[in-house]
Amino acid sequence: MKNYRYLAVFNRFMRGRDSMERKIDEHEINTTVTEESGCRRVITVEIARERFTDEQERVLAGMLKKVALPGFRKGKVPPEIVRRRFSEEIQGEALKAILPLAYGHVVSTEKLEPIGDPVFSDVSTEAGELLTFTIEVEVMPAIEIDNYRDMKVPLEKIEVNDEEIDQVLGNLQDRNAEFEPVDRPAVTSDLVVIDYTPVRQDGTVDEKQRVEDFPVELGSGQLFPAFEQAIAGKAKGGTARVEIGYPDDFKPEHLAGKKNTYEFTIKDIREKRVPPLDDAFAQKMGPNLKSINDLREDVKKRLEGEKLREAQRKREEAAIDRLIERHPFEVPRSMYERFKQELHEEDRRRREAMGMEPEKDEEKRKKLDEFLGQVAQRNIKRYFIIDHIATKEGFEIPDDEIEAETVRIATESNRPLEEVKKYFQRGTENFSNLKGRLRERKVFAVMLGSA
Repeated sequence: MKNYRYLAVFNRFMRGRDSMERKIDEHEINTTVTEESGCRRVITVEIARERFTDEQERVLAGMLKKVALPGFRKGKVPPEIVRRRFSEEIQGEALKAILPLAYGHVVSTEKLEPIGDPVFSDVSTEAGELLTFTIEVEVMPAIEIDNYRDMKVPLEKIEVNDEEIDQVLGNLQDRNAEFEPVDRPAVTSDLVVIDYTPVRQDGTVDEKQRVEDFPVELGSGQLFPAFEQAIAGKAKGGTARVEIGYPDDFKPEHLAGKKNTYEFTIKDIREKRVPPLDDAFAQKMGPNLKSINDLREDVKKRLEGEKLREAQRKREEAAIDRLIERHPFEVPRSMYERFKQELHEEDRRRREAMGMEPEKDEEKRKKLDEFLGQVAQRNIKRYFIIDHIATKEGFEIPDDEIEAETVRIATESNRPLEEVKKYFQRGTENFSNLKGRLRERKVFAVMLGSA
C-alpha cells in the first residue's frame, strides 16, 4: 500500500500540460460526495485500473523519447527496462496527471463551486483493480436570498451645529497660520527651531548624533513634556540640558525604560499668527466665496455631505445585517481563518505604528481573537450576499460606467483625468476594486429602493 499527499496539484498541473485535451469518461470513474461541516466536501474517488494503466503508458511513451542509459542511445532504451528502472517516477507522473483530471470531472458532474485548492489524500494504487483516493475541498456556501428589494431601513437624521462649523473654521485658520520671527522667550504655540545632541555618561556630547534645525511647535506634543518645558521661557541662542525618561514600551526598543540627557540650543523663535475669520480669509478659501457667511455655509454643506454619506453607509450595513439574520449560512473555514489572520496582522501594524507592544494579557488576546473572528464572519457573509444579489439581478459594469466614474473621481479630487485613469488601469487590483464598488452600489440601490 502506497499513500501520497498532493497539495494544489490542480493549479500546478494546469500550467503547461495538455489536460484540456484529455478527460475521464463516466465508465472509468466512480465518486461519492459527502457534505462535512460548513462548506467542506469530502469526495471518495475510484478509477478503473485500466484508465490508470493507460495514463502510465502515456507517461512511459514520453520518457522513452528522452531516456538514455549506458549501452543504449537516447530514445532507444527498451520499454521494459525503462518501466522497471523508473517505475516510481512513471507512477508519480501518472498520478500528477490523473488526479487533476478526476478533480475536474467531479467539479463538472457534481456542479461544485470550489473555493481554493483541493487536497488529495489517501491515494492507493494497490486497491485491487482500482485506483482510489480522497479529495477534500471547500465550496461556495449555498445561499438563497429573498425579500431584499425595497427594504425599509430608516436613514438617521442629519444635523450640523454651529460648534462643528466653528471647529472646522478653526482648523482652517490653524492650517493657514503664519509664523513670524520674534525677539522674546519662547511660549506655547511658538515654532521653535533647535539643535540637540545626546549627552554621554561622562558629560560630553555625542556630536555624531547631533540633530540640526529641528522644528518644534510648543504645546503640540511633538516632544516629551519635560523637553518642551525646558525649551519654554528661553530666548534665541539659549542652551540647556534636559533628562528624558522613556517608558518601558517605548519604540525603538533600545530606548525603552532608559533615561537619556540631551543638550539643546535654540536657533530661532517664531510666533504663530492665525488669520482672522473675515471676508478676506473666506475669499482665500475658494473662488466662489465672497464673505465669511459664504464660507460658513460652504463648511456646513460639506459637513452635511460627509454626515449624509456616513448615514447612508450605516443604512446599507444595517440592511446587510438584516439579511444575514434572516438567511443564516456557514462560511468557508479557509476564508474565515485567512481573513481573521489578516485582521490580526492589521491590528499588529496599528499597535506598532502607535508605539505599542503586542497584547500580552491572555484574556484580552482571547477577546480580541473572538472580536476579529466576528468581524471576519460578518464581512465574508456580506461579500457572499452582495455577490449573490448582483448575480441574481444580472448586474454588469459596462465600460461607459467605468469611464463616467473615473471622470467623477477626477473632478471631485481635482486630479488630472489621465492620472486617475492610469490609477484604475484595466487589469489592476484598483480596477477590480472600482468595478466591485460600482456593482455594490447597484446592489444597495435595489435593496434600499433607490434604483
